[in-house]
Amino acid sequence: MQRRLWFSLIGTVLIVVGAFAGNLATRNTPILGIDLQGGVSVILAPTEDAQAEDLVVIRDLIRDELESFGVAEPEVRVQGATIVVDLPGVKDQQEALDAVDVSGVVELRPVLNFDACPLPVQETDGEVALPPPSGVAGAELLPTRDGSVSCVGAAQGTGEVFARGSADVASQAGWSVVVNLRSDGRATWNNLAQQCFNGLPTCPSIQPGSNGQLAIVLDSVIQSAPSVNVPSFDDNVSITGNFSLDEANALARVLNRGAFPVEVEAQEARTVSASAGSDSLQAAIIAGLVGMSLVLLYLIAYYRGMALVIFGGLVVWAMTVFSAASLVSSWTNYALSLAGVTGIIVAIGVTVDSYVVFFERMKDEIRGGRTLRNAAPRSFKVTWRTIWSADLVSVIGASVLFWLSVGSVRGFALYLGITTLCDLFVAYFFTRPAVILLSRSKFMVGRSAFGLEVAQ
Repeated sequence: MQRRLWFSLIGTVLIVVGAFAGNLATRNTPILGIDLQGGVSVILAPTEDAQAEDLVVIRDLIRDELESFGVAEPEVRVQGATIVVDLPGVKDQQEALDAVDVSGVVELRPVLNFDACPLPVQETDGEVALPPPSGVAGAELLPTRDGSVSCVGAAQGTGEVFARGSADVASQAGWSVVVNLRSDGRATWNNLAQQCFNGLPTCPSIQPGSNGQLAIVLDSVIQSAPSVNVPSFDDNVSITGNFSLDEANALARVLNRGAFPVEVEAQEARTVSASAGSDSLQAAIIAGLVGMSLVLLYLIAYYRGMALVIFGGLVVWAMTVFSAASLVSSWTNYALSLAGVTGIIVAIGVTVDSYVVFFERMKDEIRGGRTLRNAAPRSFKVTWRTIWSADLVSVIGASVLFWLSVGSVRGFALYLGITTLCDLFVAYFFTRPAVILLSRSKFMVGRSAFGLEVAQ
């Protein structure tokens, strides 16, 4: 038993200190939010009249798109008739504009023979020569992602036919993309699919022995032009081809963003200073340190020498939280904002409560005549259920808040949950063996605990 306690105590300290030192050595520190490190704020406005619900849809789609590209915790919100996008850590305004350029409307257009498109305008001796009348109304030449050019007809539908966010990549003898059809978009899709399947003049067969092709166009660029192999579709569409994984993922993102109800464009991009956030962070850290100092002074006066365990546990807990925050920043898109710092500060109270519950139970056991050696393990066994139950409630609350919220509130919930889990880890693997070993040590022989006389 004694050996297991030492193994738990020393092993925990080595792992926590090693992880902390490793993160510092590799400069793997938590990514800071725009309120702490600055960045660029971009204002987007619809190019036509848009309802409030349209702006909410666009806001959610832009946020999902930015997160899929690895932008750390973008803040996207509707502000009046515009959408504001805050990008932490971005210094270049053009880089920010490129990052939010995800708002094009997806169009569904049949692929036509080249003679259906008007001849391109040519310049002769500095004068523009008008092309002879030719081609089909609405037809135009558009590039593809691979650099080639195709002739496509007028748009007969938009990405509104697809269920929002339903496109996913599948692997069936090669990479493919599967996307669900909306119930009110199925007729539009099937109308165009039937034209292409039957090779009608509005969607002819371009290559002998193949069906007509349906082009998926975004921002006047053909993203994919699959042949239509069945005349109608029920619930979903499977788009196959000679895709690489990256190409399939790119097409899935295009289909998911195709549900933009209206097109938006960037109106303004401005750099956001981190000075105000730095001042707020400094004030929060000072307030936290002052509060912690006062709490520790109180605990030392109340629990005497046992407060050293609390101090050591808080140091181990702080290093664990730092490593966890660094891991979250490197694995996900969530940055540490002021709201996240607030969640960490709130969790300090949860951590201190764990010690109070444990030590108060020990005091009751000692008052009842038990020795310190017997009171320590017995008290932890009894209070462990209370500690993890209380922490579990906090984690559940943080999880629900994280699931239902967005932006800075989600950051608060994330770090409140992480730090509470760190409390459970430290309480069991550090505090438990530290207190039990201390209660059995010669140092405590003949000494009072918590200011109480201990039975010998």
